[in-house]
Amino acid sequence: MLAFHGFGMRGTQFHVLEEAFAEKYTIYSFDLLFHGNTEVKDTSLSAVRKGLKPAEFGAQIEQFLNEKDISAVSLLSYSIGSRFAWALIEAIPERIRKTYFIAPDGIKPNRLLSFGERNPLINALFYKLVYSPRTVKFCLNQLYKFKYIDASLHRILDFEFGTVETRLTCYNTITYFNKLRFQKKKLAELINKYQIDCHFYFGKKDKLFPASIGSDFGKLLNKPQMHVFDEGHELINSRLNQYLKEQFKNND
Repeated sequence: MLAFHGFGMRGTQFHVLEEAFAEKYTIYSFDLLFHGNTEVKDTSLSAVRKGLKPAEFGAQIEQFLNEKDISAVSLLSYSIGSRFAWALIEAIPERIRKTYFIAPDGIKPNRLLSFGERNPLINALFYKLVYSPRTVKFCLNQLYKFKYIDASLHRILDFEFGTVETRLTCYNTITYFNKLRFQKKKLAELINKYQIDCHFYFGKKDKLFPASIGSDFGKLLNKPQMHVFDEGHELINSRLNQYLKEQFKNND
């Protein structure tokens, strides 16, 4: 299993789910680009804005799998980390057997994040905000006030935007991941063609990536497995671990 964590986290984020998955999988949980111990060789502004394309990432992972002599994998991803899982479905679908998407980004990008990624003027303003903590604080509070983000996400972002370093990580992440974009119909066709077993987990209270995303995408799939919880965006927890254990037990 290849695992891709959420923004501001590390590969260790999935430790809480290890009990559920460990009996079924050997897990390779990566630190995403600009996170943890993963190093990006060129962090110049021009390189960051050039971004990473799905085919490029797919080639990197295929090399990793060949070196490890791994013929097929399952995927586990959360939030923005799901873009890397979608990239692999697009690049090497024949090597993927199952996927576990938790509050996934990628099939219906968040409008605010998308605007910051793709619009050059807004992206330039976003870069300036890295060095303006008071403005960032004000923007977060306004997003929460008008219920664009929920309390849990506000708490996460308020912490992650606490220093120049973390704000720069946010800018680099959102900008560099801009090219990891996908067409829903194309992804669905590949999933159906290669009979990839897809499981989706959403929080009913999640304002960032709501359960409706899964419902809409699921209509394009032959056998989607949708799971919705009475929670917000923070789904990587012991409750999900227990749910997965029961799910696997019932399917054995």
